[in-house]
Amino acid sequence: MLKKMKLKYHIIALIAFACTFSSCEKDLLTKNPLDSPSSETFFSNQTEIDIALTGAYRSFYWHSQRVPYILWLDASTDIAWSRGDFGSMLTAQGGQYTTETDLFYEVWTHMFTAIAKANNILDNMERAVDVVSPEYYADAQAQARFLRAYFYTYLIGLYGDVPWVDHILELSNAHLPRTPKAEVLQHIYEDLDFAAENLPTTRPSTETGKVTKGAALALKARAALWLDDFQTAAEAAKAVMDLGVYELYPSYQDLFQYKGADSKESILSQHYNIDVFVTQVPRYLANREAAGYSALVPTQTLVDMYRCTDGKPIDESPLYNPLKPFEHRDPRLDQSIVIPGEWINGLWFQTHPDSTKTFKQTANGITRVNNVEVTNAYATFTGYLWNKYMDEADLPENITQSSLPVMMIRYAEVLLTYAEAKIERNEIDQSVVDAINQVRQRVGMPPVSLAGQEEMRNTVRYERTVELALEGFRLFDIRRWHIAEHVMPGNVLGRRQKAHWFDPITPDIDPYGHPIYPNESTIFQIISVNQFRKEKNYLWPIPQREINIIPELTQNPGY
Repeated sequence: MLKKMKLKYHIIALIAFACTFSSCEKDLLTKNPLDSPSSETFFSNQTEIDIALTGAYRSFYWHSQRVPYILWLDASTDIAWSRGDFGSMLTAQGGQYTTETDLFYEVWTHMFTAIAKANNILDNMERAVDVVSPEYYADAQAQARFLRAYFYTYLIGLYGDVPWVDHILELSNAHLPRTPKAEVLQHIYEDLDFAAENLPTTRPSTETGKVTKGAALALKARAALWLDDFQTAAEAAKAVMDLGVYELYPSYQDLFQYKGADSKESILSQHYNIDVFVTQVPRYLANREAAGYSALVPTQTLVDMYRCTDGKPIDESPLYNPLKPFEHRDPRLDQSIVIPGEWINGLWFQTHPDSTKTFKQTANGITRVNNVEVTNAYATFTGYLWNKYMDEADLPENITQSSLPVMMIRYAEVLLTYAEAKIERNEIDQSVVDAINQVRQRVGMPPVSLAGQEEMRNTVRYERTVELALEGFRLFDIRRWHIAEHVMPGNVLGRRQKAHWFDPITPDIDPYGHPIYPNESTIFQIISVNQFRKEKNYLWPIPQREINIIPELTQNPGY
Protein backbone atom coordinates (compact mmCIF):
# COMPACT_ATOMS: atom_id res chain seq x y z
CA MET A 1 0.00 0.00 0.00
CA LEU A 2 2.82 2.38 0.92
CA LYS A 3 4.62 1.70 -2.37
CA LYS A 4 1.42 2.41 -4.32
CA MET A 5 0.95 5.71 -2.48
CA LYS A 6 4.54 6.74 -3.20
CA LEU A 7 4.16 5.82 -6.87
CA LYS A 8 0.92 7.77 -7.10
CA TYR A 9 2.58 10.79 -5.49
CA HIS A 10 5.48 10.73 -7.96
CA ILE A 11 3.14 10.43 -10.93
CA ILE A 12 1.03 13.37 -9.74
CA ALA A 13 4.20 15.41 -9.14
CA LEU A 14 5.51 14.64 -12.62
CA ILE A 15 2.15 15.51 -14.23
CA ALA A 16 2.04 18.78 -12.30
CA PHE A 17 5.62 19.57 -13.31
CA ALA A 18 4.89 18.81 -16.96
CA CYS A 19 1.70 20.84 -16.78
CA THR A 20 3.56 23.98 -15.83
CA PHE A 21 5.50 23.73 -19.10
CA SER A 22 2.47 23.02 -21.27
CA SER A 23 -0.87 24.66 -21.97
CA CYS A 24 -2.58 23.19 -18.86
CA GLU A 25 -2.52 26.54 -17.11
CA LYS A 26 -1.81 28.78 -20.07
CA ASP A 27 -3.98 31.66 -18.94
CA LEU A 28 -2.62 31.56 -15.41
CA LEU A 29 1.02 31.45 -16.47
CA THR A 30 0.72 34.41 -18.82
CA LYS A 31 -0.48 36.70 -16.05
CA ASN A 32 1.89 38.61 -13.79
CA PRO A 33 1.58 37.92 -10.04
CA LEU A 34 -0.36 40.56 -8.14
CA ASP A 35 1.29 40.16 -4.74
CA SER A 36 5.00 40.30 -5.71
CA PRO A 37 7.22 41.53 -8.55
CA SER A 38 7.56 39.28 -11.58
CA SER A 39 10.43 38.84 -14.01
CA GLU A 40 8.30 40.68 -16.58
CA THR A 41 7.95 43.86 -14.52
CA PHE A 42 10.89 43.85 -12.11
CA PHE A 43 13.65 46.47 -12.57
CA SER A 44 10.98 49.04 -13.39
CA ASN A 45 11.99 51.54 -10.70
CA GLN A 46 14.89 52.61 -8.49
CA THR A 47 13.84 50.51 -5.50
CA GLU A 48 13.81 47.32 -7.55
CA ILE A 49 17.21 48.07 -9.11
CA ASP A 50 18.58 48.72 -5.63
CA ILE A 51 17.24 45.36 -4.47
CA ALA A 52 18.87 43.60 -7.42
CA LEU A 53 22.18 45.36 -6.83
CA THR A 54 22.11 44.37 -3.17
CA GLY A 55 21.64 40.77 -4.23
CA ALA A 56 24.53 41.06 -6.67
CA TYR A 57 26.81 42.60 -4.04
CA ARG A 58 26.01 39.66 -1.79
CA SER A 59 28.17 37.57 -4.13
CA PHE A 60 31.19 39.39 -2.70
CA TYR A 61 30.57 37.34 0.42
CA TRP A 62 32.30 34.31 -1.04
CA HIS A 63 32.76 32.15 2.05
CA SER A 64 33.66 28.73 3.34
CA GLN A 65 32.74 28.06 6.98
CA ARG A 66 31.69 31.73 7.16
CA VAL A 67 35.29 32.76 6.47
CA PRO A 68 35.95 34.78 3.27
CA TYR A 69 37.71 32.75 0.60
CA ILE A 70 40.27 35.51 0.15
CA LEU A 71 41.61 34.49 3.57
CA TRP A 72 41.50 30.78 2.81
CA LEU A 73 43.24 31.10 -0.55
CA ASP A 74 46.67 31.66 0.97
CA ALA A 75 46.38 28.21 2.55
CA SER A 76 46.55 26.76 -0.96
CA THR A 77 50.10 28.14 -1.16
CA ASP A 78 53.34 27.99 0.80
CA ILE A 79 52.62 30.75 3.35
CA ALA A 80 49.58 29.41 5.23
CA TRP A 81 48.12 26.05 6.23
CA SER A 82 44.59 24.83 6.88
CA ARG A 83 44.04 22.05 9.37
CA GLY A 84 41.09 19.86 8.50
CA ASP A 85 41.06 20.86 4.83
CA PHE A 86 38.68 23.75 5.48
CA GLY A 87 37.78 25.39 2.21
CA SER A 88 39.47 22.39 0.50
CA MET A 89 42.70 24.34 0.77
CA LEU A 90 44.77 21.44 2.10
CA THR A 91 43.67 19.42 -0.92
CA ALA A 92 44.70 22.23 -3.26
CA GLN A 93 47.97 22.85 -1.43
CA GLY A 94 48.96 19.20 -1.50
CA GLY A 95 48.14 18.78 -5.17
CA GLN A 96 45.86 15.88 -4.27
CA TYR A 97 42.97 16.85 -6.51
CA THR A 98 41.27 15.88 -9.73
CA THR A 99 38.84 17.49 -12.15
CA GLU A 100 36.06 16.12 -9.93
CA THR A 101 37.23 17.90 -6.76
CA ASP A 102 34.34 19.94 -5.34
CA LEU A 103 36.47 23.06 -4.78
CA PHE A 104 36.82 23.80 -8.48
CA TYR A 105 33.13 23.29 -9.20
CA GLU A 106 32.00 25.35 -6.20
CA VAL A 107 34.23 28.30 -7.13
CA TRP A 108 33.29 28.11 -10.81
CA THR A 109 29.59 28.00 -9.94
CA HIS A 110 29.84 30.88 -7.47
CA MET A 111 31.63 33.09 -9.98
CA PHE A 112 29.26 32.44 -12.87
CA THR A 113 26.23 32.80 -10.62
CA ALA A 114 27.54 36.19 -9.53
CA ILE A 115 28.14 37.17 -13.16
CA ALA A 116 24.59 36.08 -14.03
CA LYS A 117 23.22 38.40 -11.33
CA ALA A 118 25.12 41.32 -12.84
CA ASN A 119 24.01 40.39 -16.35
CA ASN A 120 20.40 40.16 -15.22
CA ILE A 121 20.57 43.75 -14.00
CA LEU A 122 22.26 44.98 -17.16
CA ASP A 123 19.80 43.15 -19.41
CA ASN A 124 16.66 44.41 -17.69
CA MET A 125 17.34 47.78 -16.09
CA GLU A 126 16.21 49.60 -19.23
CA ARG A 127 12.67 49.23 -17.89
CA ALA A 128 13.50 51.98 -15.41
CA VAL A 129 15.40 54.32 -17.73
CA ASP A 130 12.49 56.78 -17.94
CA VAL A 131 11.70 56.84 -14.22
CA VAL A 132 15.14 57.28 -12.63
CA SER A 133 17.66 60.07 -13.02
CA PRO A 134 20.38 59.69 -15.67
CA GLU A 135 22.99 59.94 -12.89
CA TYR A 136 21.44 57.11 -10.91
CA TYR A 137 21.03 54.96 -14.01
CA ALA A 138 24.68 55.35 -15.03
CA ASP A 139 25.86 54.68 -11.46
CA ALA A 140 23.77 51.50 -11.17
CA GLN A 141 24.94 50.29 -14.57
CA ALA A 142 28.54 50.98 -13.59
CA GLN A 143 28.18 49.02 -10.34
CA ALA A 144 26.82 45.99 -12.20
CA ARG A 145 29.62 46.13 -14.75
CA PHE A 146 32.20 46.38 -11.96
CA LEU A 147 30.74 43.30 -10.30
CA ARG A 148 30.91 41.35 -13.54
CA ALA A 149 34.52 42.42 -14.08
CA TYR A 150 35.47 41.50 -10.51
CA PHE A 151 34.38 37.89 -10.81
CA TYR A 152 35.82 37.50 -14.29
CA THR A 153 39.17 38.72 -12.96
CA TYR A 154 39.21 35.81 -10.52
CA LEU A 155 37.96 33.32 -13.10
CA ILE A 156 40.77 33.98 -15.59
CA GLY A 157 43.28 34.16 -12.73
CA LEU A 158 42.28 30.70 -11.53
CA TYR A 159 41.20 28.83 -14.66
CA GLY A 160 42.71 30.71 -17.61
CA ASP A 161 40.38 30.76 -20.62
CA VAL A 162 36.70 30.82 -19.61
CA PRO A 163 33.45 31.47 -21.50
CA TRP A 164 32.66 35.18 -21.79
CA VAL A 165 28.99 35.75 -20.96
CA ASP A 166 27.58 39.27 -21.01
CA HIS A 167 23.85 38.50 -21.24
CA ILE A 168 21.42 36.15 -19.55
CA LEU A 169 21.61 32.85 -21.40
CA GLU A 170 18.74 30.75 -22.66
CA LEU A 171 19.00 26.97 -22.86
CA SER A 172 19.34 27.26 -26.63
CA ASN A 173 22.57 29.28 -26.41
CA ALA A 174 24.04 28.05 -23.12
CA HIS A 175 26.70 25.80 -24.68
CA LEU A 176 29.57 28.25 -24.98
CA PRO A 177 33.22 27.38 -25.59
CA ARG A 178 36.03 28.96 -23.61
CA THR A 179 37.07 32.47 -24.59
CA PRO A 180 40.82 33.22 -24.64
CA LYS A 181 41.75 34.97 -21.39
CA ALA A 182 43.36 37.86 -23.30
CA GLU A 183 39.99 38.53 -24.93
CA VAL A 184 38.18 38.25 -21.60
CA LEU A 185 40.68 40.73 -20.16
CA GLN A 186 39.74 43.26 -22.84
CA HIS A 187 36.07 42.87 -21.88
CA ILE A 188 37.07 43.39 -18.23
CA TYR A 189 38.83 46.60 -19.23
CA GLU A 190 35.72 47.80 -21.07
CA ASP A 191 33.54 47.16 -18.03
CA LEU A 192 35.97 48.86 -15.67
CA ASP A 193 36.57 51.84 -17.95
CA PHE A 194 32.82 52.40 -18.04
CA ALA A 195 32.65 51.96 -14.28
CA ALA A 196 35.50 54.39 -13.62
CA GLU A 197 33.85 56.99 -15.84
CA ASN A 198 30.43 56.72 -14.19
CA LEU A 199 31.12 55.88 -10.55
CA PRO A 200 31.61 58.64 -7.98
CA THR A 201 35.05 59.25 -6.50
CA THR A 202 33.64 59.05 -2.97
CA ARG A 203 30.33 57.99 -1.45
CA PRO A 204 28.44 59.12 1.64
CA SER A 205 28.49 56.92 4.73
CA THR A 206 25.00 55.70 3.85
CA GLU A 207 26.51 53.98 0.80
CA THR A 208 29.47 52.34 2.52
CA GLY A 209 30.44 49.16 0.71
CA LYS A 210 29.41 50.31 -2.76
CA VAL A 211 32.14 50.55 -5.39
CA THR A 212 33.74 53.82 -6.46
CA LYS A 213 35.90 55.17 -9.24
CA GLY A 214 39.00 54.23 -7.27
CA ALA A 215 37.81 50.64 -6.89
CA ALA A 216 37.26 50.34 -10.65
CA LEU A 217 40.72 51.69 -11.45
CA ALA A 218 42.38 49.55 -8.78
CA LEU A 219 40.66 46.39 -10.03
CA LYS A 220 41.76 47.21 -13.55
CA ALA A 221 45.34 47.55 -12.31
CA ARG A 222 45.05 44.17 -10.53
CA ALA A 223 43.61 42.37 -13.55
CA ALA A 224 46.27 43.86 -15.83
CA LEU A 225 49.08 42.89 -13.47
CA TRP A 226 47.80 39.32 -13.12
CA LEU A 227 47.90 38.94 -16.91
CA ASP A 228 51.24 40.71 -17.44
CA ASP A 229 49.81 43.81 -19.11
CA PHE A 230 52.24 45.99 -17.22
CA GLN A 231 51.60 49.24 -19.08
CA THR A 232 47.87 49.14 -18.33
CA ALA A 233 48.58 48.10 -14.73
CA ALA A 234 50.93 51.04 -14.17
CA GLU A 235 48.55 53.52 -15.79
CA ALA A 236 45.51 52.36 -13.84
CA ALA A 237 47.40 52.27 -10.53
CA LYS A 238 48.77 55.75 -11.16
CA ALA A 239 45.23 56.97 -11.85
CA VAL A 240 44.20 55.72 -8.39
CA MET A 241 47.20 57.47 -6.82
CA ASP A 242 46.33 60.70 -8.61
CA LEU A 243 42.79 60.76 -7.23
CA GLY A 244 44.20 62.05 -3.96
CA VAL A 245 41.55 60.16 -2.00
CA TYR A 246 43.56 57.30 -0.50
CA GLU A 247 46.49 57.09 1.88
CA LEU A 248 48.17 54.48 4.03
CA TYR A 249 46.78 54.03 7.52
CA PRO A 250 49.48 54.88 10.09
CA SER A 251 49.37 51.53 11.91
CA TYR A 252 49.75 48.33 9.90
CA GLN A 253 48.50 46.13 12.74
CA ASP A 254 45.49 48.32 13.57
CA LEU A 255 44.56 48.43 9.88
CA PHE A 256 43.14 44.91 10.23
CA GLN A 257 41.31 45.60 13.49
CA TYR A 258 38.08 47.47 14.20
CA LYS A 259 40.19 50.55 14.89
CA GLY A 260 41.42 50.75 11.29
CA ALA A 261 38.27 49.59 9.52
CA ASP A 262 37.12 51.87 6.70
CA SER A 263 40.22 54.03 6.89
CA LYS A 264 41.45 56.00 3.89
CA GLU A 265 43.53 52.98 2.91
CA SER A 266 40.45 50.86 2.28
CA ILE A 267 39.24 51.08 -1.31
CA LEU A 268 36.72 48.25 -1.14
CA SER A 269 35.73 46.07 1.80
CA GLN A 270 33.27 43.37 2.77
CA HIS A 271 31.07 44.82 5.50
CA TYR A 272 29.16 42.93 8.15
CA ASN A 273 26.51 43.66 10.72
CA ILE A 274 25.92 41.75 13.92
CA ASP A 275 22.17 41.66 13.23
CA VAL A 276 22.37 40.74 9.56
CA PHE A 277 25.44 38.85 8.39
CA VAL A 278 28.63 38.00 10.25
CA THR A 279 31.80 35.93 9.88
CA GLN A 280 33.42 33.20 11.92
CA VAL A 281 36.93 34.46 11.21
CA PRO A 282 37.85 34.56 14.93
CA ARG A 283 36.75 30.95 15.38
CA TYR A 284 39.17 29.68 12.74
CA LEU A 285 42.08 32.02 13.54
CA ALA A 286 41.99 32.25 17.34
CA ASN A 287 43.88 30.14 19.86
CA ARG A 288 42.37 27.22 21.77
CA GLU A 289 42.30 29.13 25.06
CA ALA A 290 39.85 31.56 23.44
CA ALA A 291 37.73 28.66 22.11
CA GLY A 292 39.26 29.09 18.67
CA TYR A 293 40.09 26.30 16.26
CA SER A 294 43.62 27.45 15.30
CA ALA A 295 42.68 26.05 11.89
CA LEU A 296 44.10 28.66 9.51
CA VAL A 297 47.70 29.35 10.52
CA PRO A 298 50.92 30.86 9.12
CA THR A 299 53.71 28.50 8.07
CA GLN A 300 57.32 28.39 9.21
CA THR A 301 58.21 29.24 5.63
CA LEU A 302 56.39 32.57 5.85
CA VAL A 303 57.92 33.36 9.26
CA ASP A 304 61.42 32.82 7.87
CA MET A 305 60.69 34.97 4.82
CA TYR A 306 60.37 38.13 6.91
CA ARG A 307 63.67 39.98 6.70
CA CYS A 308 65.60 41.75 9.42
CA THR A 309 65.24 45.44 10.17
CA ASP A 310 68.29 46.19 8.03
CA GLY A 311 66.34 44.89 5.04
CA LYS A 312 68.45 41.75 4.61
CA PRO A 313 67.27 38.11 4.63
CA ILE A 314 67.91 36.27 7.87
CA ASP A 315 70.77 34.25 6.38
CA GLU A 316 72.60 37.44 5.39
CA SER A 317 71.82 39.89 8.19
CA PRO A 318 74.23 40.27 11.14
CA LEU A 319 71.18 41.24 13.20
CA TYR A 320 69.68 37.76 13.05
CA ASN A 321 70.21 35.61 16.12
CA PRO A 322 68.87 32.05 15.77
CA LEU A 323 68.61 31.84 19.57
CA LYS A 324 66.31 34.90 19.50
CA PRO A 325 64.79 34.50 16.05
CA PHE A 326 61.99 37.06 16.42
CA GLU A 327 64.18 40.00 17.40
CA HIS A 328 65.27 42.66 14.90
CA ARG A 329 62.78 41.46 12.30
CA ASP A 330 60.52 43.31 9.88
CA PRO A 331 57.81 44.64 12.24
CA ARG A 332 55.14 43.11 10.01
CA LEU A 333 56.19 39.70 11.34
CA ASP A 334 54.94 40.46 14.83
CA GLN A 335 52.07 42.62 13.60
CA SER A 336 50.78 39.90 11.26
CA ILE A 337 51.62 36.77 13.25
CA VAL A 338 51.27 35.71 16.87
CA ILE A 339 54.70 34.40 17.86
CA PRO A 340 55.72 32.50 21.00
CA GLY A 341 56.26 34.80 23.96
CA GLU A 342 53.53 37.21 22.90
CA TRP A 343 50.42 38.04 24.92
CA ILE A 344 47.15 37.23 23.17
CA ASN A 345 43.77 37.83 24.75
CA GLY A 346 45.42 38.00 28.14
CA LEU A 347 47.33 34.72 27.64
CA TRP A 348 51.09 34.36 27.39
CA PHE A 349 51.37 32.36 24.17
CA GLN A 350 53.84 29.49 24.51
CA THR A 351 54.19 26.39 22.33
CA HIS A 352 57.17 24.44 23.73
CA PRO A 353 56.00 20.90 24.54
CA ASP A 354 57.11 21.26 28.16
CA SER A 355 55.11 24.47 28.64
CA THR A 356 52.04 22.70 29.98
CA LYS A 357 51.42 25.73 32.21
CA THR A 358 51.46 29.36 31.20
CA PHE A 359 50.32 32.76 32.49
CA LYS A 360 46.99 34.53 32.14
CA GLN A 361 46.03 38.08 33.00
CA THR A 362 42.94 38.27 35.19
CA ALA A 363 41.14 40.96 37.16
CA ASN A 364 43.19 39.89 40.17
CA GLY A 365 46.51 39.98 38.36
CA ILE A 366 48.56 37.37 36.54
CA THR A 367 47.87 33.75 37.41
CA ARG A 368 49.28 30.42 36.29
CA VAL A 369 46.92 28.28 34.17
CA ASN A 370 46.94 25.13 32.09
CA ASN A 371 48.37 25.77 28.65
CA VAL A 372 45.95 24.26 26.15
CA GLU A 373 48.12 25.67 23.33
CA VAL A 374 50.38 22.71 24.18
CA THR A 375 48.07 20.10 25.66
CA ASN A 376 45.19 20.35 23.16
CA ALA A 377 45.63 17.99 20.23
CA TYR A 378 44.24 20.61 17.84
CA ALA A 379 46.23 23.64 18.92
CA THR A 380 48.13 25.35 16.11
CA PHE A 381 50.16 22.74 14.28
CA THR A 382 52.80 25.22 13.09
CA GLY A 383 53.26 26.96 16.43
CA TYR A 384 51.98 30.30 15.11
CA LEU A 385 48.68 32.16 14.77
CA TRP A 386 47.49 35.17 12.82
CA ASN A 387 47.28 38.64 14.31
CA LYS A 388 45.79 39.90 11.07
CA TYR A 389 41.99 40.05 11.22
CA MET A 390 42.09 38.74 14.79
CA ASP A 391 40.71 41.56 16.94
CA GLU A 392 40.58 40.61 20.61
CA ALA A 393 37.36 42.60 20.91
CA ASP A 394 35.67 39.57 19.32
CA LEU A 395 36.99 37.16 21.97
CA PRO A 396 35.28 35.20 23.29
CA GLU A 397 31.70 36.48 22.97
CA ASN A 398 31.75 37.21 19.24
CA ILE A 399 34.04 34.41 18.15
CA THR A 400 31.36 33.07 15.81
CA GLN A 401 29.74 36.38 14.90
CA SER A 402 32.39 38.92 14.02
CA SER A 403 31.42 42.09 12.17
CA LEU A 404 35.02 43.12 11.43
CA PRO A 405 35.21 44.28 7.78
CA VAL A 406 37.50 42.37 5.44
CA MET A 407 39.36 44.44 2.86
CA MET A 408 39.16 43.39 -0.77
CA ILE A 409 41.19 46.23 -2.29
CA ARG A 410 43.47 48.59 -0.39
CA TYR A 411 45.86 51.37 -1.27
CA ALA A 412 49.08 49.51 -0.36
CA GLU A 413 48.26 46.97 -3.08
CA VAL A 414 47.87 49.79 -5.59
CA LEU A 415 51.27 51.25 -4.69
CA LEU A 416 52.97 47.87 -5.05
CA THR A 417 51.14 47.17 -8.32
CA TYR A 418 52.37 50.48 -9.72
CA ALA A 419 55.92 49.75 -8.62
CA GLU A 420 55.98 46.19 -9.96
CA ALA A 421 54.46 47.14 -13.29
CA LYS A 422 57.02 49.89 -13.82
CA ILE A 423 59.84 47.57 -12.77
CA GLU A 424 58.74 44.88 -15.23
CA ARG A 425 58.72 47.51 -18.00
CA ASN A 426 62.20 48.54 -16.82
CA GLU A 427 60.92 52.08 -16.30
CA ILE A 428 62.51 52.38 -12.87
CA ASP A 429 62.47 55.94 -11.61
CA GLN A 430 62.00 57.83 -8.36
CA SER A 431 58.22 57.29 -8.47
CA VAL A 432 58.82 53.53 -8.19
CA VAL A 433 61.11 53.97 -5.21
CA ASP A 434 58.66 56.37 -3.57
CA ALA A 435 55.75 53.92 -3.96
CA ILE A 436 57.70 51.06 -2.37
CA ASN A 437 59.06 53.27 0.39
CA GLN A 438 55.60 54.47 1.39
CA VAL A 439 54.75 50.86 2.20
CA ARG A 440 58.07 50.07 3.88
CA GLN A 441 58.38 53.20 5.95
CA ARG A 442 54.95 52.82 7.49
CA VAL A 443 56.39 49.92 9.50
CA GLY A 444 59.85 51.42 9.95
CA MET A 445 61.73 49.34 7.39
CA PRO A 446 64.69 51.13 5.81
CA PRO A 447 64.01 52.90 2.53
CA VAL A 448 65.22 51.40 -0.72
CA SER A 449 67.18 53.32 -3.35
CA LEU A 450 67.18 53.19 -7.12
CA ALA A 451 68.71 49.94 -8.30
CA GLY A 452 68.75 47.58 -11.26
CA GLN A 453 65.72 45.69 -12.48
CA GLU A 454 66.53 42.36 -10.82
CA GLU A 455 67.17 43.89 -7.41
CA MET A 456 64.06 46.04 -7.60
CA ARG A 457 62.03 43.02 -8.74
CA ASN A 458 63.19 41.04 -5.70
CA THR A 459 62.31 43.96 -3.44
CA VAL A 460 58.78 44.44 -4.71
CA ARG A 461 58.09 40.70 -4.65
CA TYR A 462 59.22 40.56 -1.05
CA GLU A 463 56.97 43.50 -0.21
CA ARG A 464 53.94 41.85 -1.82
CA THR A 465 54.60 38.60 0.04
CA VAL A 466 54.75 40.04 3.55
CA GLU A 467 52.57 43.12 3.14
CA LEU A 468 49.66 41.21 1.58
CA ALA A 469 49.89 37.91 3.50
CA LEU A 470 46.47 36.45 4.38
CA GLU A 471 44.79 38.65 1.78
CA GLY A 472 44.50 36.09 -1.02
CA PHE A 473 47.25 37.27 -3.38
CA ARG A 474 49.97 34.66 -2.99
CA LEU A 475 48.39 32.04 -5.27
CA PHE A 476 48.13 34.47 -8.17
CA ASP A 477 51.57 35.96 -7.52
CA ILE A 478 53.56 32.71 -7.51
CA ARG A 479 51.77 31.63 -10.67
CA ARG A 480 52.42 34.79 -12.67
CA TRP A 481 56.00 35.00 -11.37
CA HIS A 482 56.40 31.40 -12.59
CA ILE A 483 57.95 30.32 -9.29
CA ALA A 484 55.20 28.01 -8.00
CA GLU A 485 57.12 24.97 -9.19
CA HIS A 486 60.01 26.09 -6.94
CA VAL A 487 58.16 27.24 -3.81
CA MET A 488 55.28 24.79 -3.55
CA PRO A 489 56.73 21.24 -3.52
CA GLY A 490 58.04 19.86 -0.26
CA ASN A 491 57.28 19.44 3.41
CA VAL A 492 55.09 21.79 5.41
CA LEU A 493 56.98 22.29 8.65
CA GLY A 494 55.13 22.06 11.94
CA ARG A 495 56.47 22.81 15.41
CA ARG A 496 60.04 21.84 16.16
CA GLN A 497 60.78 18.49 17.68
CA LYS A 498 61.42 18.83 21.40
CA ALA A 499 65.01 17.59 21.11
CA HIS A 500 65.83 20.33 18.58
CA TRP A 501 63.64 23.14 19.93
CA PHE A 502 66.52 25.46 20.82
CA ASP A 503 69.03 24.43 18.17
CA PRO A 504 70.62 27.64 16.81
CA ILE A 505 69.96 26.89 13.15
CA THR A 506 69.82 29.57 10.49
CA PRO A 507 68.22 28.32 7.27
CA ASP A 508 69.59 29.24 3.88
CA ILE A 509 67.21 31.50 1.98
CA ASP A 510 67.02 30.45 -1.66
CA PRO A 511 66.58 32.80 -4.65
CA TYR A 512 62.80 32.57 -4.25
CA GLY A 513 62.87 33.71 -0.63
CA HIS A 514 62.32 30.22 0.74
CA PRO A 515 64.15 28.81 3.79
CA ILE A 516 66.13 25.62 3.31
CA TYR A 517 66.89 23.69 6.49
CA PRO A 518 69.41 20.87 6.83
CA ASN A 519 67.66 17.69 7.91
CA GLU A 520 64.31 19.47 8.21
CA SER A 521 62.42 16.26 8.94
CA THR A 522 64.66 15.75 11.98
CA ILE A 523 64.25 19.29 13.27
CA PHE A 524 60.52 19.77 12.60
CA GLN A 525 57.34 17.78 12.74
CA ILE A 526 56.12 17.36 9.16
CA ILE A 527 52.42 18.18 9.07
CA SER A 528 51.78 17.68 5.34
CA VAL A 529 53.57 17.36 2.02
CA ASN A 530 52.92 19.63 -0.94
CA GLN A 531 53.16 18.62 -4.56
CA PHE A 532 53.19 20.79 -7.66
CA ARG A 533 53.47 19.69 -11.27
CA LYS A 534 54.49 22.57 -13.50
CA GLU A 535 52.92 21.00 -16.58
CA LYS A 536 49.41 21.26 -15.06
CA ASN A 537 49.13 23.02 -11.69
CA TYR A 538 49.61 26.58 -12.90
CA LEU A 539 45.87 26.53 -13.61
CA TRP A 540 42.97 24.93 -11.82
CA PRO A 541 41.11 22.30 -13.87
CA ILE A 542 37.81 23.10 -15.53
CA PRO A 543 35.24 21.16 -13.44
CA GLN A 544 34.55 17.84 -15.15
CA ARG A 545 30.84 18.05 -14.41
CA GLU A 546 30.73 21.30 -16.44
CA ILE A 547 32.45 19.61 -19.36
CA ASN A 548 29.98 16.73 -19.10
CA ILE A 549 27.14 19.18 -19.55
CA ILE A 550 28.84 21.47 -22.08
CA PRO A 551 31.09 19.39 -24.37
CA GLU A 552 32.28 22.59 -26.06
CA LEU A 553 34.37 23.31 -22.96
CA THR A 554 37.93 22.02 -23.20
CA GLN A 555 40.13 20.95 -20.28
CA ASN A 556 43.30 22.65 -19.13
CA PRO A 557 46.61 20.92 -19.97
CA GLY A 558 47.64 17.97 -17.83
CA TYR A 559 44.18 17.07 -16.56
